[in-house]
Amino acid sequence: MSNYWAISVGINHYQFLQPLHFAQSDAQSLCESLVSDAGFLPEHCLLITDTSPDLFGHSTDPTHENLQYWTTVLKDKLQPEDGLWCYFSGYGICVDGEDFLLPIEGDAARVRETGFSVRSLFQILRSLPTQKILVLLDINRSSAVSNEKVGAQTATLAREYGIPTLLSCRPEQFSHESPAHNHGLFTQALLEGLRSHQCSTLSALEDFLKTRLPELCDHNDRPLQDPVLVVSDPEQLYQVIMPVNWAETESWVAAESNPFAIEDDLYLTAENETSFDNFVAQPTIMGATAELSSYEEIPEQFILDPVQVEPEPVPDLTLDEPIDADPTPLVSPVPKEPEVQDQMFWERLLFGGSAILLVLLLGVLFRNWSAFVGGQQTAKTTTPEAIASPSPAATPSAQILNEARSLIKPTLASDASKAIDRARTIPASDPLYAQAQQDIDRWSRNILDIARQRAVQKEFQQAIAAAQLVPKDRPQVYADAQKAIQQWRKAR
Repeated sequence: MSNYWAISVGINHYQFLQPLHFAQSDAQSLCESLVSDAGFLPEHCLLITDTSPDLFGHSTDPTHENLQYWTTVLKDKLQPEDGLWCYFSGYGICVDGEDFLLPIEGDAARVRETGFSVRSLFQILRSLPTQKILVLLDINRSSAVSNEKVGAQTATLAREYGIPTLLSCRPEQFSHESPAHNHGLFTQALLEGLRSHQCSTLSALEDFLKTRLPELCDHNDRPLQDPVLVVSDPEQLYQVIMPVNWAETESWVAAESNPFAIEDDLYLTAENETSFDNFVAQPTIMGATAELSSYEEIPEQFILDPVQVEPEPVPDLTLDEPIDADPTPLVSPVPKEPEVQDQMFWERLLFGGSAILLVLLLGVLFRNWSAFVGGQQTAKTTTPEAIASPSPAATPSAQILNEARSLIKPTLASDASKAIDRARTIPASDPLYAQAQQDIDRWSRNILDIARQRAVQKEFQQAIAAAQLVPKDRPQVYADAQKAIQQWRKAR
């Protein structure tokens, strides 16, 4: 029986770049879903994020060196019939036509020195014993760093090396994150596809993503994002890409314990650091992540940088021992003493009498309600308390905000501008004012994203027209828009 392995990398807190919000949760949730919904063994999923704990005395930070190692460590473990998923969620950049994935120390000013070239990634993957490899790249890019299109060279390399590759968007588009889902939109669609049990082959996964990802963009007020699948052989589309083939399986029992489940707050650790044979999964409280990591030196034949490292034995990645669950309750019930029961009796009696009195008073108020309302009607319509009393759903401001949101279209900057103007009519004294300002901030960024997408398509005049709609009272976005406008005017 063939085994399936996964390397899942997610980086939030870059040393030299603006932090991402959900790359870590993207990587962890993918491992969780691969175990729960696709039949992967927990010990075959390697999770690498910037909050991973040290393991076997080595750092598991997603540095250039560690990423290079994790893509080669499985060489002695993989068999020709095995499968491998290689997933990355983080920044990517294109410099002089060459694509790079940025590790945690990636510096846009020194990309060639600090970045991990996609060509190097494919070279390492192609050296592995198996041909059944799937690369998934949820790349976030910033046009402020580079205006070159990330993904074009990656697609070319995927065909050249014969490795099926899924890109989160087209080179001229942007990959978006969503607070509503706590994921990037591409990864959210990918997770939904795995949970649907309809994506056992690349063809089925591609069909699902091409339908679902644009829907998520629309629902989250984000510009259109189309997934891209690159294959070198049409037969790769119909190969099963996971242990469980849902086209032939009606039911399947998932692993009893999933160490990557976020709600369980677990990660894997080791009691014996000399061998993976004695590897034990234990619950440990962390922030909100579950990591499985290790590090050894890279075999010399796989070193791609000038710095050479002496090889060391690759540890055995087998995990046989289950996670122990302690059924002992944290708090035991304490029998009540007789005097405590007597005290509770009198408290219940007093509470019951108060409740009866309250019911009587409400009855009197109800019978005289019309007179009370008539006498107080004028005061109600003039006091500040009365103005704020209606529920938000019934207020004119809520209607205004809903109307503004209905104007948003994924690719039209003018509609976003209209929505902003509509939301501005909500006064600062209104309870929904803060929400309206948050929407205006998001729509302002959307306008700039739309303008940038037009610019990468060489539609500079339309890009300038869109960027000019960014409101001046959003200083950071407005400054970015003005800087972009100057660049686009020179490029026309």
